[in-house]
Amino acid sequence: MSHREAIEREIEIQISPRSGTGTFDSARSDLDPDALALAASSSGSASALPIKISRDEMNLAEFPLTVLSKRADPSVKTLEFSDVIKGKNGEPLNRKWIITGADKFGLPTSSDDEVLLGLLKLTADEGLQSRKVHFTRYELLRILRWSTEGRSYTRLQNALDRLSGVRIKATNAFYDNETKLHSTRNFGIIDAYEINDGRDTHPSFFTWSEVLFKSFQVGFIKKLDLEFYLDLQSAVSKRLYRYLDKHFWYRSRIQVNLFVLAHEKIGISRNYIYASSLRQQLEPALEELKEKGALSEYEFIGKGKSTEVVLVAAHAPRKVLAQQPSAPGPAAATSAAGQGRGVAESAQPSERVQQVISQLAARGLAEKQARRLVAGYAADALARIEAIISHFDRLVASQSHLVSRSPQGFLYRAVEKPFEFTLPGEKAAGKNSPQGALAFSSADTRQVRQEEALAKEKRKAESFNQEIAYLTERKEALESLQTKTDQSVVQELRAEVEDALSKLRAHISPQRFAEAVQHGVEQRLLEQSGFPDFDDWCRAAK
Repeated sequence: MSHREAIEREIEIQISPRSGTGTFDSARSDLDPDALALAASSSGSASALPIKISRDEMNLAEFPLTVLSKRADPSVKTLEFSDVIKGKNGEPLNRKWIITGADKFGLPTSSDDEVLLGLLKLTADEGLQSRKVHFTRYELLRILRWSTEGRSYTRLQNALDRLSGVRIKATNAFYDNETKLHSTRNFGIIDAYEINDGRDTHPSFFTWSEVLFKSFQVGFIKKLDLEFYLDLQSAVSKRLYRYLDKHFWYRSRIQVNLFVLAHEKIGISRNYIYASSLRQQLEPALEELKEKGALSEYEFIGKGKSTEVVLVAAHAPRKVLAQQPSAPGPAAATSAAGQGRGVAESAQPSERVQQVISQLAARGLAEKQARRLVAGYAADALARIEAIISHFDRLVASQSHLVSRSPQGFLYRAVEKPFEFTLPGEKAAGKNSPQGALAFSSADTRQVRQEEALAKEKRKAESFNQEIAYLTERKEALESLQTKTDQSVVQELRAEVEDALSKLRAHISPQRFAEAVQHGVEQRLLEQSGFPDFDDWCRAAK
C-alpha cells in the first residue's frame, strides 16, 4: 500500500463514523492549489492513483544530466562526461557530453531527474503527440509522490527553471534513431513552461525542445518503471537503474570499467580516485538493486584502474558452478561465487529442487528468481535453505523488525549464500578469522542499517499521523461550514469557480471538471473561514 493509499484509508476510518461521506482528495485540496484543477476519482478507486509507467529517452539514460546531490555547488557551472565506443565503421568513437546550467538557476539536481521522468510520463499519457503538454502541478506532484504542500510547488518550479536553463553539448554522443548514427548536437531539455494554479483560467504547460521531442517521435525512447525508480533510496541507485535498464533492454550481462561506470555514467565525483573508494560508493546501490530484483548478481574483477564491474540482469540465466571434488558438506563448498552448490542439475530440476522453488515462490520471490537461486544446489544446501525458510516464517509470524521492511529482500539474501547466513542457535565464525571478520562486518552493517530504517520509519509515522490529524480537523471544519453556510452563498461561489475554470473544459474530462469545481468551492469556503493551511497548522501545533 502506498503512502497516499494509507492516508486515504486512515481518513476514511476516522471520518466515516461521524460523517459517512467524503473523499480523500477533497479533504486535502488546501494542501495543493492545483487540486481544484485536477481531482482523483472516488475514494478507494484504483484509478485514483496514476499508473506508474513512464518513459526514458535513451540518450539521457546513457550519460548523467544532473548532479547526484539535491543541491548543486553554485561555483560549478558545467558537468563533463566522456567515453569511447566502437563506431559503425569499427573505429574508436570518442564521445563527450557537456552540461551547462543557467547562471541564475544552476545545474540540475538529483530530484530534477524525477521531474524529468514525470514530464515524460505526462507526455506519454498524451500519446507523444505534441511538444507542448498541458498539465496541473497537482497532477505532476501526484505522479512524483511528492507532498502537495506549498514548498513542493516551489521545489517543482525550481526544477523546471533548472531544466529549462540547461544546455547539452553532445559531441558524437547523440544517437539519431532515424539515421542510425551518432551525431553532434547542442540542445536543451525544455524550451518553455508556464505555471498557473487552479484559480487561473489557463492550464499550465511545458514545451519540449525540438531535438529531444524528435528523438521521442523516431522511437529512441523506452518504457521505465517509475514506481520502481521512485522506491529506490539513493540518487546513485536511481541513476544506475536508468543506465542498466537501457542496456539490459538488449542484453543480460554488462562488463564495464569501474572508473567509466562511476565517473562517466553515474556522475560520482572525480575526487574518488581509487578503485576501493569507488566500490564503497557503488556497492550500496548495487546491493539495493540486487535486493529489489533488478540485478541478479555483480562482481568486481581486476585491480586499480583496470578494475571491471560485471553486472548480470535479474532475467539472465544463473550460472551453475560444479562442486569441488572433496568431501560433501558445507566445508567442501567454499567458492565465494557458489557456496554449497553441487554438480549441475539437468535441464529439468529434481523433485526436491522443485519443492524448494515452490516454497520460495509461495513467500513472494518470483519463480524465475527462485529457480536461479537454487540451480545446482546439492542436498545439503537445499536442506539449509529449507531451514532458512522455516526461520523466515517464524520471523514473519512474530512481525519481527528484521523482515518488516522487505521480507522478500531478506529471504533472497539469506538464500543466496545459505552457509553464510547464521540461523538461531548457531555461532558465527571467530572474529579474528577472515570469515569471522566478514561476518562481523556484515552483521555490524546490518545493525546500523536496521537502526537507520527504524528511525526513518518513525519519522514517516510521525509525519503520517500529523497529516491525518490535520486532514481530519480540516474535513470536520469543512462539513461544519457546508452545514452552516447559506446555500445561496454556496451557489454564488460555485458560479464564480465555474466561470474561472471555464477555459479548462477543453483540457480535462467533464468528471474532472465537476470535481475541480467542487474542490474550488470547498477551498474558498475554508479560506473565507480563515482555516489555516498545513504549514501554518503545523507551526501552531508546536
